[in-house]
Amino acid sequence: MKELYMEIIQQSEEIPSEITISDVIRMKEMEITSWQEYEREQNKTRLQYYQSENPGEVDKIQQANKIFQDFYDEAKREKESNKDQQ
Repeated sequence: MKELYMEIIQQSEEIPSEITISDVIRMKEMEITSWQEYEREQNKTRLQYYQSENPGEVDKIQQANKIFQDFYDEAKREKESNKDQQ
């Protein structure tokens, strides 16, 4: 487990503040060591679950994600640059 945690740190360039032990276990099961890749997979899983529960709403969510993705990315970069400056 320690080795996997060290791999995650190396792949992610820092320790993700929101990582939990259950995340590390799931990452090991999925054979993923990149936090960003893990987040993408989790989002896909959530979307698939939500789609099965609410098929009409998923299209609206996907459209909103496409519209706001640039803003999300920019905010994430700003947050990371602020961390680097501190």
